[in-house]
Amino acid sequence: MSDQAPSELESQRRRAARNQSLFREVNERIEDLAAASSFSTFICECMDESCDKGVPLTIEEYEHIRARSNSFLVIPGHEVPEVEEVIEASDRFLVVAKSGSGERVAAALDPRKRTVQADADG
Repeated sequence: MSDQAPSELESQRRRAARNQSLFREVNERIEDLAAASSFSTFICECMDESCDKGVPLTIEEYEHIRARSNSFLVIPGHEVPEVEEVIEASDRFLVVAKSGSGERVAAALDPRKRTVQADADG
C-alpha cells in the first residue's frame, strides 16, 4: 500500500485514468485503420504522458482487452501498483484495471460507451 494520503491517492488514480483513456482513444483509431492486418502496433496505454512505446497485438487481442471499460494495455514495467492492478499478463503486454475512483473515470471516458458527459474530475 502507498504512504500517500487518501485524497492524494484518489487524485492520482483519477489522473492516471484520464491519461490512459487518451491513449485508449488513439488505439481505437489504430484499430479502425488496421482491420485488415493480422498484427497491428497499438500504443502503450500507461499513465506516462510521454510514453510512445508500441505493442504488437492482433485485433482479437485488442478486442479482448477492450471488452471491459476498465482495462488498459501497458508494456511490462509500465504498470503503477498504487493506481491499478495487473489482471492479465503475457510476454508482450500486461492488462491493468484502474483502482478506486480511477475505475469510474475510466468507465466515463470509454469512447465505446460514452453516452452522457460524466464528471471525470471527481
